[in-house]
Amino acid sequence: MALFGKLGVSISEWLSDTPNLAELTRGSSINLAVTGLSRAGKTVFITSLVHNILSALHQPHRMPLLAVVRDGRLIGARLAPKSGPLKRFPYEDNIAYMAADPANWPARTADISEIEIDIRFVPAGAMGYMLGRLGSGPATLKLRIIDYPGEWLLDLPLLGQSYVEWSRATLKLCRQGIRAETARDFLAFLSDHRAGDPARDEDAGRAHELYREHLLTARDKHALSFLQPGRFLEAGASGDPSYIRFAPMDFPESVTETRPGTLAALMKSRFEAYKAEAVTPFYTEHFRNFSRQVVLVDVLGALLAGREVFEDTRRAIDAILESFRYGHSGIIRRLLRSARIEKALFAATKADHVPEVQRDHLAALLCSMVASSSLDLASSNARTDVVALASVISTEDATQEINGHQVQVVVGKPVGSSKRAQFFVGNVPARPPRAESWGQPFLNIPVFEPPVIDASPTDGIAHINLDLALEYLIGDQLR
Repeated sequence: MALFGKLGVSISEWLSDTPNLAELTRGSSINLAVTGLSRAGKTVFITSLVHNILSALHQPHRMPLLAVVRDGRLIGARLAPKSGPLKRFPYEDNIAYMAADPANWPARTADISEIEIDIRFVPAGAMGYMLGRLGSGPATLKLRIIDYPGEWLLDLPLLGQSYVEWSRATLKLCRQGIRAETARDFLAFLSDHRAGDPARDEDAGRAHELYREHLLTARDKHALSFLQPGRFLEAGASGDPSYIRFAPMDFPESVTETRPGTLAALMKSRFEAYKAEAVTPFYTEHFRNFSRQVVLVDVLGALLAGREVFEDTRRAIDAILESFRYGHSGIIRRLLRSARIEKALFAATKADHVPEVQRDHLAALLCSMVASSSLDLASSNARTDVVALASVISTEDATQEINGHQVQVVVGKPVGSSKRAQFFVGNVPARPPRAESWGQPFLNIPVFEPPVIDASPTDGIAHINLDLALEYLIGDQLR
């Protein structure tokens, strides 16, 4: 009892604010899932995160906002041997690619993978004192990072829709704005192949191919994000299961069900199989094991691409938040049972593409986008927060004279260029622009070369707020 008195902490406070002593001495673990919307930089985020954790003991100045590093309690970190069923995240290959001469960014990953880090540390406060008195030595946190495509979360709403409902909503989008052009060939095919036509596998396959081409073009050429089904955006292969070869079909408003033996009935059967074989298992086998979640969003890219892409990004965020609405979704309650995500962080990436004075606005803009979709989240749901970050700093702040005024710009070397260039995005709004405020889309967003880095985990990688994000996500487990 005297121990707690000396430290100015009551037993109840100590027990409520610190992990279980037995758990610390034998080692605790946490699953951190990382996903992202189109072009958000998920692979680079995980690579830099791992590299900076491994390097933090040698270069603590890289991670000052991570309390265990700032307080000098970090003993060390190492990659753990592969032990789980998932393929291993290619951290070493990615770092080698970024450290090459010339340096370049690693390729985008399109499947689920994992990597585990053992973090040894001295617990803070009373817990550290107690372990020291018991001679138990440092504690260990096993951090398991899971990488998976953001498109997979966009499929959750399918579980609450019939094939006819999904088709009707999807085709409505296909006939609007950018999608009207990217889906032109698919829509032309539908005009010649009606829902009531006889079921023919070759017709279903061709519809699927055209619809998938539309989704890929919408993502890769126009940076749209709300694209379903998510696995249609993965590389097609001859080994794809037959149930994936479906697409939406046109139905009159009066139709609520398909007729047996028709092309629509064939599509519906595959749609239902897709939900049962691809969507549901992700939640029951993987998602339910995630305790912390990061969702990366290229807010700046969406803003510069114009109103339609920006609104599409908001639509995708709303769909993703469905995965955290445990109190309002019977589907989620059934799929996850007692499991749930405790914390979710939405991160606006590429913060180094705007000057330091505008980064708070970038975070505030994402906060507005998330808040508009999550006001009804119950208190029992995941805690959510937002941050603006850059996994790797590839620019420097500077000033430039424009129309007689000095303005803040960033300077970096675009990939493939022989010289550095200035980049000015204008003023980033702290709230979504009003309809009348949108100008012409500005799509010329350069991809800057990564800086020179050391492949060995000693120097770390310069970043913006990566340590702040990690402190929010797992800092409580490192105390």
